[in-house]
Amino acid sequence: MLQFSTNNISDLTGIMPETLRNWKRAGLIQSPDCNGMYSDSQLTRLRYVLDLTSSGSTLREIREFLAGSGMHPRASWECRQEEMHEQLGDSSDAALRAHMRRMGRDYAGDDFVNAFLKPLNLWLRADNRAGSGLRQERFHNAVVLHAQATMRASDRRRSVTVFLEAMSVADATEIWMEAIRLGGQGCRVELSENVTGVPAVALRKYEHHLMWCGAGISEAMRRNFQDSLSNGSPVMLTGPDRSLLAAAC
Repeated sequence: MLQFSTNNISDLTGIMPETLRNWKRAGLIQSPDCNGMYSDSQLTRLRYVLDLTSSGSTLREIREFLAGSGMHPRASWECRQEEMHEQLGDSSDAALRAHMRRMGRDYAGDDFVNAFLKPLNLWLRADNRAGSGLRQERFHNAVVLHAQATMRASDRRRSVTVFLEAMSVADATEIWMEAIRLGGQGCRVELSENVTGVPAVALRKYEHHLMWCGAGISEAMRRNFQDSLSNGSPVMLTGPDRSLLAAAC
């Protein structure tokens, strides 16, 4: 019978150990055996739970469904975003951080960022109601703190190292969300957030170098990118600015 370590499970599914522990506490999956190994049937169950959480349903809703006492969870990311919106308006900073931390533990990294944080960020930026500026600021600060915690946790792993360097930034929150997403994939992330116009120096050796372009790329940094490619460095342009594709040519 096939058996899988926690690291194997993370590699195969993208579910981080912290999320596995939260799912075990919620009663969604069984603990590994005494040797810390998961069976093939447990891996199948994990993948099913991952599919259910990708809808944004709460762990309680999923547990009730799996126990046969609830309806099949429906897509609920809008509900999760509304809950966070309420936290941004009414809760203390400590409560907001705790809510963000719980969300980060409940859901796999890509789902947490792509289905929850990014749409919520766009919603907040488009909001022009009273207090919207303060809500955006609180959200940004909560994302930064969560990203920093994620990066500190990733330092304890033996995994792929990534240097994420800002070339340009249109929305300061986006690069921090990317750091969370990469950390949720198991990467050890070092982030250089300040745009200086000159190449940043990483504090440690890295296996991949991601140059983040949120609002174009300068000619000097484009030349640096091309030189890095020519030297065989593991560098890639990334970010929301589609004009960066032309810079890679």
